[in-house]
Amino acid sequence: MLSLIRTVFAVTALGLSLAIPADCAEELQTIIVKPGDTLWSIANTYLKDPKKWNELLRYNRLPSSDPSIALPGLALKVPVKLVKEQYRAARLVYYVNDVRLRKTGDADWKPVAASMDLYKNDTLRTMVGARADVKFYTGEIFNLYPNSIAVLRPPDKKTDVELLAGEIHGIRSRVITISARITPKSGDTEFGAKIKEDLTTLVQVYKGLVDVEAQGKIVEVSEGFAVEVKMDMPPSAPVKLPPLPEFEGGNQLASSRTGIPQIKLEGGRVSLNLKAPSRGQDGRFAAPTDMKDLPVAGVGGAEKMVAGEMALISVANPVQAYHLQIAKDQNFNSLIMNHDYEALDEIDLTETIPPGVYWMRVSYVDLLGFEGKFNAPRQITIGKKRYP
Repeated sequence: MLSLIRTVFAVTALGLSLAIPADCAEELQTIIVKPGDTLWSIANTYLKDPKKWNELLRYNRLPSSDPSIALPGLALKVPVKLVKEQYRAARLVYYVNDVRLRKTGDADWKPVAASMDLYKNDTLRTMVGARADVKFYTGEIFNLYPNSIAVLRPPDKKTDVELLAGEIHGIRSRVITISARITPKSGDTEFGAKIKEDLTTLVQVYKGLVDVEAQGKIVEVSEGFAVEVKMDMPPSAPVKLPPLPEFEGGNQLASSRTGIPQIKLEGGRVSLNLKAPSRGQDGRFAAPTDMKDLPVAGVGGAEKMVAGEMALISVANPVQAYHLQIAKDQNFNSLIMNHDYEALDEIDLTETIPPGVYWMRVSYVDLLGFEGKFNAPRQITIGKKRYP
């Protein structure tokens, strides 16, 4: 039986130096085999159509073209399109800060490298302020956010990613957590999944459609909605995601009708421009009149909030927090700030980032912990702080 030592992928023209002319370049996977393997055994194990064993001759210089002759230990280049899907893996297309990898069978975590190849059952871990973007050769993509752990295509689980901790953003990727299974239903599906401290899974759909399954029940979640899945419980009914943030001076009419706060940026200070409610004669904050209409499932953190904060967060204004990202580039690959702030927080950027020109975007987080879409990036300039 063929013994697989390891599988390595090559997708650049440099990987084709022994194979084919540059004008015929295509994605290749390199299979390292042990002495004694034959073209027939390799084709039967790795190729979707074993009868195409002779394709291997086009991409490799071999001592013999006889498919029954035992080969020495070597690395064979194989077109990815010919390889069975279970033997394809992924590529780390981007990472920032401290990202670690634990390969299948290893006990130690090691630092990742740019554009490295990742394999079935490998585990990625992002530390504080880190992020990793991974693309499978079958097209699925996922972004692993800070303080997260994910296993790539774990055996026998029929999924692309097993999220063990933290948060992930997926494009067409099938994801499972300890409490839920998430299956995209359209080719352009984008969604987020987050595991809370109590192991509840939050699933929010930004584009397309997903099925969320738990305890034998499947809930269909469409664009702009979210569900939560508590341990040993079926998915909740879909809940509408928080609105798309707008900067102050934008669609003020819409904001005044809904009560949704707008982002204020003035003198390098960012806030939602919310004002704490006034106290009554007894010194207490007035309770909001529409609190009875708040969803009751997973009131995430509401019990820790004082009455004044609760008065600002209601059905009319469901924003509990805002997620602020600032980057050096418009694609937000070079993040310099990535943090959640309470709705009442005001941030002085002149004290947190160096002077310069940046891009900023914001998403809102509601009382249940669901996070909506980021708004369109806005270019900002942070000047030097002036002192009297």
